[in-house]
Amino acid sequence: MKKIIGFLLTILILVGLYAIYQDFFVSVDQHLIEKTNKNYGAEIERICQKLKLPAAYFKALIVLECSGDKPAKSRYEKHVFYKLLAVKNGELKSYGKITQKHLRLLSDATIKKLATSWGPMQIMGYHCINMGYTIEDLSGEEALRYGILWCEYTYGEYLRNGDFKNAFHIHNTGKPFPKLSFSQTYNPEYVRKGLAYMQKFEQ
Repeated sequence: MKKIIGFLLTILILVGLYAIYQDFFVSVDQHLIEKTNKNYGAEIERICQKLKLPAAYFKALIVLECSGDKPAKSRYEKHVFYKLLAVKNGELKSYGKITQKHLRLLSDATIKKLATSWGPMQIMGYHCINMGYTIEDLSGEEALRYGILWCEYTYGEYLRNGDFKNAFHIHNTGKPFPKLSFSQTYNPEYVRKGLAYMQKFEQ
């Protein structure tokens, strides 16, 4: 029993040291901060002031998602396309909140657009269905505003409570940060970098 307890304590200490080590060495790119402020800063401040949302969060999010580029490039996700196609063909009951009734009349070309992320915050196209948006809303001149509105709708409670760790994780994975595990984001540094960039934008 003592050996087991000792082993578990060692694991907990190593996990803690890993977390501290990772946070300590998170780096930020000043060029990306300047580019994001130049391309999106004023508009983000205007929108967030109206919605009472934290502008620094969205600036940091844009750094993570499109490196502050304007216009932001779209990103096709092949695995999402095949999931949506399976839903359309009745092979899969649903994907997210998307069911066959949403897709049965759509062409493969349109579904491909739904399987693509758009705008400075890289919102997946299929999210527009339940929000009443169009792909043009997510990719056009007002993509920033629609992206922020989607974030508010999806996890606005976390933003208003200042829980940015969970907000970043939800944006990337659709789920809050695991309580007893590591980040499940595509890039393990995603949340830590987001928080680090937020801090810089707030200065």
